[in-house]
Amino acid sequence: MSIRESLIKYLTAILRSSKETLMVILCDENGLSIAHIGRKSDLNFDANIITGLASIAFSASEENWNDLGIKDQIISFSFFEKVCIITIRINQTLLTIVHNYKGEWPLDPDNLASSTYHLKREIGNFFGGFPNSEKDLEEFSNKVRSAIYLFSMGTEISFTSYNSDNYKDLEKLQAIGKILDSIKNPVFSRYSLVNLSGLTLDARDASDQSLPLTIEAFSANANVGFQKMLEEAQDIALGRLLSYICISGQNSESFYGILACHSGKLQFSDEITKESNIQNVSFVAL
Repeated sequence: MSIRESLIKYLTAILRSSKETLMVILCDENGLSIAHIGRKSDLNFDANIITGLASIAFSASEENWNDLGIKDQIISFSFFEKVCIITIRINQTLLTIVHNYKGEWPLDPDNLASSTYHLKREIGNFFGGFPNSEKDLEEFSNKVRSAIYLFSMGTEISFTSYNSDNYKDLEKLQAIGKILDSIKNPVFSRYSLVNLSGLTLDARDASDQSLPLTIEAFSANANVGFQKMLEEAQDIALGRLLSYICISGQNSESFYGILACHSGKLQFSDEITKESNIQNVSFVAL
């Protein structure tokens, strides 16, 4: 069996692990497809467009991780209205899975960890260079397993709550500030609302450690990545991009995630000129 056939074998194993997995692609870091396999679906999408999104998904958050001093980026989840695109970096390649999360969720962490173990070994052979040791393979697959498992623990963490008092008498930004103050989810280390240009409208830092990046710079970087993905995804048949989450860390005890999602529109009005300005607002968090 050739190395390419071996790669297809493990991509097929991922595809067959769930009837809601629609396509599995292996591409380089620039989005150039190496191998892919898929099943028939009502959704009409191009594998090349998907690999382009996968490449942007990883590069979009790279600057933030570098500035924060948090390595290495492991996996990203891009949720669209119709599917989720899951991307995992394996050496010089990106493994990308197109999955119908409305039909089945979460993914099986053990199955995917096993497949990435074998793929990492084969990719090392495919590209040459130094072979991966057994320890390297096990550590990598364990990180993938832990990241998927922890990401799927939403039911174990109390839902984000906010104070639902009536804020009609407050100015909009004051009301938003009150709501941000009342968020009690311990998962959020720092979070903010940013406009389309990356300007922080309001932010909170609940981290108990000093991070080498201001919350304003973090928010702007996260928003830039989110906007890049929105631009790339606007003409594909997957529906609107709802949210983007990427996970990085040396091990499961030190994982961090960057989240970006839509948070509505904010209208500003000038009482004198009567002119108004409507801005899209995003919620970003670490």
